[in-house]
Amino acid sequence: MRISNRRLLAEAGAGTALVLGCVAIGFPASHLGWGTLRPHPVWLVVLALAARYGARGLVVAVPVAWGGLTLLAVPRQVASTQALAVLAGPPELGALAAAIMVSWIASVHERRVQALEGRCQALTTRATHDAASLGELRRAALALRARNDRLDLALTFLRDVARRIDGGDLSAAAEAALALVVARLGARAGAVEARVGEALSLLATAGAWDAAASPGGTDETVAEALRTGEPVRAVDLPGAAPDDSDLAAPILVGSETVGVLAVRGVARVGAAALRDLTVVAEWLATAFARVHARRAGERGDRIGGSAANV
Repeated sequence: MRISNRRLLAEAGAGTALVLGCVAIGFPASHLGWGTLRPHPVWLVVLALAARYGARGLVVAVPVAWGGLTLLAVPRQVASTQALAVLAGPPELGALAAAIMVSWIASVHERRVQALEGRCQALTTRATHDAASLGELRRAALALRARNDRLDLALTFLRDVARRIDGGDLSAAAEAALALVVARLGARAGAVEARVGEALSLLATAGAWDAAASPGGTDETVAEALRTGEPVRAVDLPGAAPDDSDLAAPILVGSETVGVLAVRGVARVGAAALRDLTVVAEWLATAFARVHARRAGERGDRIGGSAANV
């Protein structure tokens, strides 16, 4: 903290008055010790300010202290001449040299203190910055940990879905596909319907699925997916009713449509959602293909057995 020049002048003046007052009391007939006290006690003021404020204290204290002493102890007509003559004496020059040495040492310490204060400020700023960076790193670590936990859960969920779809049980495969597509799209309800001739049979449902929700019991989105063999969005169909499925994707085994995967209550029905539904339907089609292949093999075995018996 830098002290103002006004405060230095006030301290120098107060110190000079105190020292001269003490000299006047101790040596009442000596004209404040002028010419008799060598070196003069007023140098105590100079030394004190030089020790406290360094070179600035010395520069301010010498004129104030010796100016006050000269004005009070020497007639004004010869004040300047007498002051220079006294200051030229060895005792006063020695005191001045001591004051200069003290001020230089104090200035060195003051510069060192300022350097340390600057360094401390820099370290404080760096510590504040590091603390903020550490907080950000902790938040990032927590976010990464939470993401890793979600990834572990997602991998476990996908592994379970894959096992159920590839397990050979068509009903379990349909339920697994519905669980995946409902979780992926955030759908309110979904269904897997298998084609039996020209009719549809519910194989599995998820959520509050109502097969006869649409007028006449016909889901226009599902019907369009079965007719075209392509994934369909209800928003693209002029005749779709509010209760029809939002998205529907056919389940294809080769070129044959063997079923349909449909969902309702999807918040976003864009191209990405339709593509995700199509991918799950293609995955589910492998389970249908295995079941059809197994049934065809069983029929072949029965026919072969009957021919052998004949």
